[in-house]
Amino acid sequence: MVGNMVYIPSETYVYQSGGEDATTKRFEKLKQPQSLLVIGEGSSFFEVLMCGAPWRVKKRDVYGIKKEVKGDCKVN
Repeated sequence: MVGNMVYIPSETYVYQSGGEDATTKRFEKLKQPQSLLVIGEGSSFFEVLMCGAPWRVKKRDVYGIKKEVKGDCKVN
């Protein structure tokens, strides 16, 4: 899943950890839905790139974005 885009609905919580111990340092509730790049993965979360920083989101709260091929163009 690393390197793929995911859709995160509004009202979803995202978290920043405090380092190796995975303690939550900061969290926010999204006001707008987001399509973000997955840069890491744990057993129950994805690490995504948001505003130039890594954030974690629970896997159950996101949706994969599939690419469709129509003619000669790829459409996300």
